[in-house]
Amino acid sequence: MVAAAGVGSCVGGAVTDRLIDQTKIDETAEATEDALAVDFAPDGLRDAAAQVEDLIEAGDEAALDEVVAGTHPADLAALLGVLSHDLWPPLLKRLEIARISDLMEELPDHLRDDLAEHLHPEQLTDALEEMASDDAADVIADLPEKVARGVIRALPRQDRREVEALLAYPEDSAGGLMQMELVSISEDATVDEVVEAIRTERDDVGEIFFVYVVDEDDRLVGVLNLGALLLARGSRPIRDLMKSKLHTVNPEEDQESVARIFKRYDLVALPVVDTEGRLLGRILHDDVVDVLQEEADEDIMRMAGATASEPELVYTDQLFRIAGVRLPWLVATLFGLGVPVLLTRVFQVTFPHMETLVPFIVLIGAMGGNVGSQSATIVVRGFATGRVDFHNLGHFLFKELVVSSLMGLACGCLSGLLTQIWQGDPRLSLTVAISMTVAIIASAILGVLVPFFFRLVKIDPAIAAGPAVTTIDDIVAIGIYYLVAIMLISA
Repeated sequence: MVAAAGVGSCVGGAVTDRLIDQTKIDETAEATEDALAVDFAPDGLRDAAAQVEDLIEAGDEAALDEVVAGTHPADLAALLGVLSHDLWPPLLKRLEIARISDLMEELPDHLRDDLAEHLHPEQLTDALEEMASDDAADVIADLPEKVARGVIRALPRQDRREVEALLAYPEDSAGGLMQMELVSISEDATVDEVVEAIRTERDDVGEIFFVYVVDEDDRLVGVLNLGALLLARGSRPIRDLMKSKLHTVNPEEDQESVARIFKRYDLVALPVVDTEGRLLGRILHDDVVDVLQEEADEDIMRMAGATASEPELVYTDQLFRIAGVRLPWLVATLFGLGVPVLLTRVFQVTFPHMETLVPFIVLIGAMGGNVGSQSATIVVRGFATGRVDFHNLGHFLFKELVVSSLMGLACGCLSGLLTQIWQGDPRLSLTVAISMTVAIIASAILGVLVPFFFRLVKIDPAIAAGPAVTTIDDIVAIGIYYLVAIMLISA
């Protein structure tokens, strides 16, 4: 009995130990499953970062491997943006060179420098070799000058020549957007020869949408659709299949113009040629999507009186730099608003017994500034989309005049009526009504003309939709109010 009891105790203890071990395994599996269920959507990014941080602190290597392996480079870039830089190494050491290359392409400019500091020079060079030439040039352009020079020297000769050629173009030009990897073929080739060329160049070129046909001097003479290529006989000359009427762009063309061409003609790729028609490279649709985002960011930042050269800067923790780029516009606005302050003082001197005039200074000035800002924003957006330009200035100005007159009459009558109910003074009510109407019309016209003037003198018109036009319209609106008050009340 004793022996049997001892055996039973041993068996029961073994079973209990196995149950405990199984429980631990289940808990670990659940934790790993939770780790793999990290939500990298924008709303869940902070929670995802917290989960990854817990895994790093817990030293759960297996779960971290699974998370990093199953995360898209864009999501990983977003994750690094919210994680402390001290937590980057446990994630980066799990990335192969190809993944590091994809990650660098997705990171915003201000984080690329930080990532480069966490990589060995050899890793950085190898990652750049994996990229398309345009992406490599973009990354190198964002690196510190000393680091960039070292990386360029370490690149293979062909890659170095391509990158140096692309860096010679302005970043916001077609040349700065294009990549040199493409498939080109002589116009004398056959379908079989084209297919063989595609197979040969597939790994280096990446995405192949079209085959570009060139003559003996490398001048672009046509483009070959892959669909037509698949359906044609192997011995057929590509001269019979290619499209000779195609859209091209010069490398000096501004990136906004390139984006408009893509949008207008619904393109997926656009060849870049020099002045003699020689094929230099191609621009892909994904680069144009980035351009549209960058241009929108720049315009909004300029309208806000912030930096346009580094739109991501305002979302970093570089507090002194952020204050430095935002302060100049505020100082300029401060001096500009000194004029309305002087006009308010003039009101008090000119109408010492009409204190009721003073409260409406703020109302009329603010309405003028708002209307001017509306008009300027419409014009700036029209510039960006190509709907507004100097050729239709007269038509757009007339339309804005009619619209602002309707708005001015409505707001003027309403403000005059409310003033009469509040103050019971017909002269004051008429002064406010007329001033409001004229101020809205004048501010709307200025909101159109100021961006056009900025564009004429080669200054980004987006600046006009920010503090500049608001301050100007405030001054004009208050000046109109003062003149109307002199004519109606002083008389």
